[in-house]
Amino acid sequence: MLYRSCNSLKTFWGILLVFCLSGYFQKTTAQNPAAAKYVILITVDGMRSEMVSDPQMPAPTIKQIAQDGIYVKKVNCVAPSSTYPSHTSIITGALPVRHGIYYNTRFNGNGNYNPTNWYADSIRTQTIWGAAKKRGLTTASLLWPVSTHSKDIDINIPEYWSLEQGIDHVQYLRDHSTPAGIFDELEEQATGKLTSQNFNPYTRNREGRTGYMATYIMGKYRPNLMTIHFISTDYYQHKAGIHSNEVKMALSAVDYGINQVIEGLHRHQIADSTVVIVCGDHGFTDVSRLIAPNVWLAEAGLLTSDSLNWKAKFHGSGATMFLYLKEKNDKKTLRAVREKLQSLPDATRSLFRIVEQDELTRLGCSPDVSLAVEPILGVGVATNLTGADVVEQQSGKHGYLSPFDPTTLVAFGPGIPKKIINEINITDIAAFVTTLLGIPFDSPDGRLVEDMVRESACY
Repeated sequence: MLYRSCNSLKTFWGILLVFCLSGYFQKTTAQNPAAAKYVILITVDGMRSEMVSDPQMPAPTIKQIAQDGIYVKKVNCVAPSSTYPSHTSIITGALPVRHGIYYNTRFNGNGNYNPTNWYADSIRTQTIWGAAKKRGLTTASLLWPVSTHSKDIDINIPEYWSLEQGIDHVQYLRDHSTPAGIFDELEEQATGKLTSQNFNPYTRNREGRTGYMATYIMGKYRPNLMTIHFISTDYYQHKAGIHSNEVKMALSAVDYGINQVIEGLHRHQIADSTVVIVCGDHGFTDVSRLIAPNVWLAEAGLLTSDSLNWKAKFHGSGATMFLYLKEKNDKKTLRAVREKLQSLPDATRSLFRIVEQDELTRLGCSPDVSLAVEPILGVGVATNLTGADVVEQQSGKHGYLSPFDPTTLVAFGPGIPKKIINEINITDIAAFVTTLLGIPFDSPDGRLVEDMVRESACY
């Protein structure tokens, strides 16, 4: 354990280390000089532990990081285990009920669409970007969810696109990257011309170009903290299930992008002062069926396609459906929802469980949700309100409340021990990053897992 050997010290530093051991700094990172000058935090969307441990998975760079440093077998996700709430918990150390990003898209009543949680100012708690800026450090980020228009990121290519037809995705991203002109500079110096064909979230060839961007930024601008999001592993697991060749090809593309980042650190002679962390935001499971709870509400007369004519609606987030009432305290409607759920045939009723408010509160979910429907393992959800309520579909899913889809983490660099750790929480990552950078940080729902940092990182 970190600091264990410090108990016998009698000097001031010994006292400080004892405080570390006793949990004095469990909520706030120790204010000590950094072990690393630079930290690069990389997320691989939908990263499963098997991607590290399975010899058949084509991820030599990720596996080498695990061999040279830390390999955390299981990282427990927030609820629901979806991309945007998870990424926000990674950089805040907070549950969704604190940071305010409950889903990828915000519930918008019975409107035609639910707006995506793009914007950094939606986050209600401190981020590691903000903590770094307060200490005078520089920051950069590539394609990170909920980062658009962040005031705490010096160089920012956010995850951001338009849902309007005919919009050039790359031009849209160019217009919203900061500082002005940085996207053009990256095209000229690092990636070549980017288009909607070679740089969109659903193509594997984007991953290498993301690696080229990161390498150029680290070489020229030297941000102390960089966050990077690779996404194609999520898309192809959704599309083809977790064991398909398409997923392996996506993982290989992501691994190549990460390899470019690490090669660049050596080329720029900063590898010895940089910690690289690679983690997932959630895992994945295969499903063979989908349930559509909004069909049940429509059958009960509680939901129509009319944006004004509704009483209750399930908002889908990954593999869980969250019930919202038009009038929050409408007990009559809530009772009607329960009666409908209980009246379903046994074969259908066996495919899910009802999650009550007390459990949702304990998990840190939105306080505006009246109840949730969580499918059993192997079953996902659909949002349609007409058609069949149970359909056959082979695909991959995540976003459960139960721990069906944990993720994983690997890290190496100065201050990082070489060891295998069985389990941490995703909210622990923020304290890990800020400890490595030597900056104070209040992690509301996380802690510093002391086994993840060498003793030398404390002084």
